[in-house]
This record gives sequence, structure tokens and C-alpha cells, in this order.
Amino acid sequence: MIEAQLPDAFRELFRPHRYKVFYGGRGGAKSQSFAIALLMLGRQRKIRVLCAREIQKSIDESVKQLLEDEIDRLGLRGFYTSTKMEIRGANGTTFIFSGLRINVESLKSFKGVTHCWIEEAETVSERSLDIIGPTIREEGSEIWISFNPDRIHAPVWQRFVVNTPPTGSYVRKVGWQDNPWFPAVLNQERLDCLRADPAKYDWIWEGNPRLVAEGSYYGKLLQAADSEGRIGRVPVEPNLLVHTAWDLGVSDSTAIWFFQYLPAGRFGEWRFVDYYEASGEGLAHYAAVLAQKGYRYGQHIGPHDLAVRELGSGKSRIETARGLGLNFTIARNLPVVDGIEAARQVLAAAWFDKQACGKGLACLWGYQREYDDARSCFKTSPLHDWTSHGADAFRYAATGFATPAAARFDPLPARKPLRVC
Repeated sequence: MIEAQLPDAFRELFRPHRYKVFYGGRGGAKSQSFAIALLMLGRQRKIRVLCAREIQKSIDESVKQLLEDEIDRLGLRGFYTSTKMEIRGANGTTFIFSGLRINVESLKSFKGVTHCWIEEAETVSERSLDIIGPTIREEGSEIWISFNPDRIHAPVWQRFVVNTPPTGSYVRKVGWQDNPWFPAVLNQERLDCLRADPAKYDWIWEGNPRLVAEGSYYGKLLQAADSEGRIGRVPVEPNLLVHTAWDLGVSDSTAIWFFQYLPAGRFGEWRFVDYYEASGEGLAHYAAVLAQKGYRYGQHIGPHDLAVRELGSGKSRIETARGLGLNFTIARNLPVVDGIEAARQVLAAAWFDKQACGKGLACLWGYQREYDDARSCFKTSPLHDWTSHGADAFRYAATGFATPAAARFDPLPARKPLRVC
């Protein structure tokens, strides 16, 4: 008989719930408890487990090694065997591993998945969450989610903690206090962090997210905009054209910012009135979205790779767009760091409609530099995650918009200052 001990906080893992969401700071034994519970369930009956994370470039980035370590520790090697890409049980139980961002559409082809474990779900995009739910469709199937909170605007935090979670959800915060085997060496690390940096301690050890993530590009500027009342209700000005800035994905998301520009001060007044993001759609879909919104359009700004010809049609996307009535202006092909600086200047003079631009604002709040684990410091390049599309489209607005053209279209002799409520 094999006995596996789990902290009491994880008892619900063995009770039926559609979503089982455990989050919190370090030392709460979330990953280890998930691994143990799934291995024991897989020994009791045949299950098919999809172990997923937002980015998995290789099997080494999955939880496969963690599962194998627990198999050895629990003495289950006689029951479970491993191949290069899977773990299999003697009763037909199977563990498979996949990234979500690149393979999220292909996940629809997985059959018979009874349990999906999303590890490090802090980085999972809203698009991935939207697709994974309907994909795991077996009767009685469950989706297990574990994460350490970081950004307050992360989709998983908003969906399961801030807002009312989906029906059938069990959501629990766990931390070092819930781990009866919390090691002394980690406890000393915890106490040292509490003494040296209480704010960081609250995030790392108590599992409370931060409004501005470490390494954030735009967080402080957005805080300033919020405190100055520039994030609220921003109506569309009927006497100004609406311009769009796009980040076009091929197998990824396409993001579009809708904004108006009023010459004022050094950088003008930028009014971001709407935002749209979708994936898996062609240009015709986005042209229809623009038509349905009914704005009077000015410039449509896109990235420099719009001019690249596609192998299938032999046409560039800019030519395809022109056939749909979209005449693009190509943003300057600047180094990303220069584009980010241009975006910062725009943010200092920007107003946002909080409701219509909510998803885009979340991207800007969360956009941050990539962290180098080997050197324990941030890289100079951005982290490519769910925030990238909205942030890139905003950057193209800053680097590609021809402000003089907007200035010429201003039929009113004078205009009252914009009021946000």
C-alpha cells in the first residue's frame, strides 16, 4: 500500500470541481501537491492528464520532471513508465505535455482529456483561458490551475479571484503557513525578505499581486494617468477622425487600438476610445469589425512586416488590406527600445476610456522586461506574452501616426478641455 501525504489545504483536489484553482506565495507546496494528487488519482483509475503552461518550447520546460521525481519518491516506478514525451500508467493513465500559446488551437484535437493542469498560470493569456475551457469537455473533466500572483491585471487573477469565477470553481489561497513541512532554510529566506523589503515580501511570500510589476515599462505612467483622472469615460469626439494602430498576428492574436488626436501642448492630446483583439481571423474579419463600429476613420497604422508577401497568395498583407478598403500607413521600423520611449511620451499625454479599452489597458499595465534567471536581472528586451500584442499596437501608434495630418482635420475653431468621468 502506498501512502502519500498532502497538506490539509489540498484536500479539495480529491473532490469533484470543474475548476480547482490554488494560488499564493512561495512555499505553499502547490506544484508538488498537484503532482502527487494527480499521480495518486491516475493510479486509482484510468485518467488522461494534459499538463499545460503558456509557453513550452521543450519538454524540459514542462512539469514532467517534477512528476517523475514524485514517482520515484512515492515508489511508483513499477506502475508508471516514462517515454521522451509522456508518462504512462499500467492501467492506461497518460500524462501529456503542451504549451498553450503556440499550440492552443491544436489543443482542440486532444481527445479524452479528463484532467488539465495549468502550471504557472499567472502568464496564461485570456485567449488561452477562453479556449481551454471548451476544449476539456469530457463528462466530469476538471481543470486544475496553480500560480503565484504577480500582476493584478493578469487574466487568471481577474477571472478567478477578482471577478465571480466560473460555475463549479473551487478557489483557494495557500501559502507557507499551510505547508506543515515548510523547510527551515526557506523560512529563513522568508524572514530575511520580510526584514529587507516588506513590499517584495508581500508579493513573494504572501502571494498578493502588484499593481505595477517589477520590470514594468509603463506602470508608473499609467498610475499617473489614473491619479490625474485620464482613465475613465472618454467619449468619441464626432468632429475628430478615429485612427487605428494594429499589431497583426499570423498564428497569434491581432490587436487594434482606436484613438483620436487633438493638437495640444508638446505631444498633443491622445484619446484612446476603443480596443479590439482577436485571434485566428483573417483581415476580412477585422475590416468588418471596423465597419460595424461605424467610426469616421483617418489613418490605419501597421507594422513594417505588412509589406512581406505571403507564400500562398503572392500578395503582401498590405495589398490584401487595400482590397478590403484599408489603406495602411507603415510605422517606422525603429529599435524596440526607441519605440517604447515613443510610447512613454504618448502615455504622458494620453486619455483612456476605461471600459472600452479595458483589455488593452491590461496589456499596457502588464507589459514588462524579460527576466534572466541565470543572471538574476532583467534583460533589455520585453517579455513576449499575452500583453505583447496590445503593447506592440500601442507602440506602432506612437511611432507611425502622422500628427500633422490629424492637425489639419479640425473644423471647430475652439474646443473645450476633455473631461473624464
